[in-house]
Amino acid sequence: MSLKGDRVMRENIGFVGLGNIGKPIADNIARGGYALSVYDVAGTEERAPVGAFAASSVSHVAERANIIFLCLPSLSSIATVVAEISQANCLDDTVVVNTSTAGPTAAQAAYDQLSEHGIHYADAPISGSVARAGEGHLAVMFSGEEGLFERLEPVLKTFGNNLFNLGVETGHGQRMKLLNNSLIHTAFVITSEALAFGEKGGLDMKTMLDVINVSSGQNFASQHFFPNHVLTETYDSAAQISISDKDIGLFVEEARAQGTSHTVAKAASGVIRTLANQSPDVDQTMIYPLIRDGGKPQH
Repeated sequence: MSLKGDRVMRENIGFVGLGNIGKPIADNIARGGYALSVYDVAGTEERAPVGAFAASSVSHVAERANIIFLCLPSLSSIATVVAEISQANCLDDTVVVNTSTAGPTAAQAAYDQLSEHGIHYADAPISGSVARAGEGHLAVMFSGEEGLFERLEPVLKTFGNNLFNLGVETGHGQRMKLLNNSLIHTAFVITSEALAFGEKGGLDMKTMLDVINVSSGQNFASQHFFPNHVLTETYDSAAQISISDKDIGLFVEEARAQGTSHTVAKAASGVIRTLANQSPDVDQTMIYPLIRDGGKPQH
C-alpha cells in the first residue's frame, strides 16, 4: 500500500457543521476514502455524506476522530464546540481544524483551551462559493504548529485546490481570511453604489457589467455576484447577510484593536449591518436593492 493510501486508512476524520459550505466539504472528504464521523446541531442524519457515521453529539465525534474539522457560522458556536471537544474523551494526537471564519483572537482562545487538554489546533479557513466547495476547488488558508500542515495536507486536498501554509503562528490563517473577506464585502458595497448610480442615470446593468469587467474597475462582485445573483434578480449566492455582517465586523474589530486603518471597512460594515438588522436571513446580495432604494447605513 502507498504511503498516501496508508495515511487515508489510518486517519479518522470528524466534521462538525454541515451547512451550505460544510456539507460539500464533508462530502469531498468522504469521497477521498476517509473514515468520517459527522454532526450538525440542526440535524445530522439528513445532512451526513454517503458512507459517513452520523454521530449524536460533538463529544461522540471527538471520541471517534483524531482530526476534527469545524465549519460553523458564529463565534459562539465555535466556542461551544471547542469547549465540548476539550472535555471529551479524545483520541491520542487529536487535532481540531477550524475552517470557519473566526479571527485571530478567537483562534488564540481556541488554541489555549484545547492545548490545556493536550489537543492540537490549526486554522484552515476557506474561501470560495458553494459550487466551488462541491468541486473541491476552495482556497485554504492554513496556520498551525510545526508538522501539522504535512499531516493534514492530504485531507485538505480533498476539498481545496489552492492550499496556502501561512506558518506556525496561531491565527495567521484567520488573519488572512479576514483581510480577504474585507475586500469581498467592501467591493460588493462600492460596486452596488456604482451600479445604482448608473441605473438611476439610465444605464443598463448588463451593459455596465460588460464594460466594468473588461476595464480597471472589475472585481469579484462585478464578475460573479452581480451577473449570477443580482442581474438575474435571484439573490441566491447561498450566504446569509448575517454571516457577512459577522465577517466584516470581525475585520473592523481586529483592525481597531491592532491600530490599523479600517475607515472603508467600517463604512461598508454600517451598510451591511443595516440589512442584517432588518432581515438577518436574507442573501448577502440583497445589499444591492437596499443601496439602490436608499437604505441608510448603521454605524
